[in-house]
Amino acid sequence: MPKEKKGPRTKYLSVLGKYIKAYDGFTPHPDIEYLTTYHYLTSEGKELFGTQVIGDNMRNEAVWQVGAKGEAFAQVGKSIPTIPPGEYIHEEDSNDRIWAKRLKTVSDNLIDLPDLPTTFILNQIKMFWNKKAEYEKYGFLQKRGILLHGPPGCGKSSIISMLKRQIIELGGIVFNAEDFETLTSGLKEFREVEPERPVMTVVEDLETYLEGSNGSNVAKSETAALALYDGENQINNVVHVATTNKPESLADRFIRRPGRFDLIIGLHAPTRNTREAYLRSICGEGLKEEDLTNILDNTRGLSLAYMREIATTYLVLEIPLEETIARLKKNFKQDFSKEEGFSLGFSNAKT
Repeated sequence: MPKEKKGPRTKYLSVLGKYIKAYDGFTPHPDIEYLTTYHYLTSEGKELFGTQVIGDNMRNEAVWQVGAKGEAFAQVGKSIPTIPPGEYIHEEDSNDRIWAKRLKTVSDNLIDLPDLPTTFILNQIKMFWNKKAEYEKYGFLQKRGILLHGPPGCGKSSIISMLKRQIIELGGIVFNAEDFETLTSGLKEFREVEPERPVMTVVEDLETYLEGSNGSNVAKSETAALALYDGENQINNVVHVATTNKPESLADRFIRRPGRFDLIIGLHAPTRNTREAYLRSICGEGLKEEDLTNILDNTRGLSLAYMREIATTYLVLEIPLEETIARLKKNFKQDFSKEEGFSLGFSNAKT
């Protein structure tokens, strides 16, 4: 059998929309048959290998992965040089290998609501990506941290969706976090293959990773988070975005030190303009002007999630507006009516 010739390094292997870094891959020579290598362990623990011819239809679809110090070769799936732009989450398989699984692309029907800091943040990040040469000139890591805090339903997820769309349109990658250890491992492998590509990490409800209810995992999670944001596991060309409903539960050493979260924005109860724009967007022509005015006059301090509930019960279930608004106000335990819009920093949320 002809001897394989070493080809270009494999970048990624793809399987059903998931991507994994391939170590020291080989591409088969175009003039020879493709072989697949299988292996198994004997009862004595000895590793055995075998080969099988694959048809010509596998050409340009398979690569070799090298094991046993260059003495064993396994056929693996199709390889690609870069991961497609999009939103991903890291998964670890039974062999402790990290896969980047592609998620559904963020919706095109996003609303830039008035009186939210969406445009401000998008402009900040756009300027950040355009400053690559300046970061390199002074030898600084090009990284940025954004923390959004506020009650549920105040617009944090909407802003994050806009940020995701922005970086995807730039050809970048979004990695959502399920735990900091897996995120860190996945980012390390990603940077080995694509060292310069723009990356955004997203951690929603940051406090859930660090609260005492997590027991012994708290210290481990906090250590991993600090190492990623401002420690030995930092990466270049990255924007870290996090949200929290409970800023008071986050330790000062975690969020107040410069270099971890450079931009901290508090989101408060939506203003009248915000509520009006949101209701017009989700209701279209289905909501009469007098009904819209009635809702706006009686919902100061209520979040956008409450606006959706009011619209749904009225337009779909035909429950009178007064009944739904009264019920929601009774259930609404926190009073944010004195603070609307957004603010920079922690304001009075964390003292």
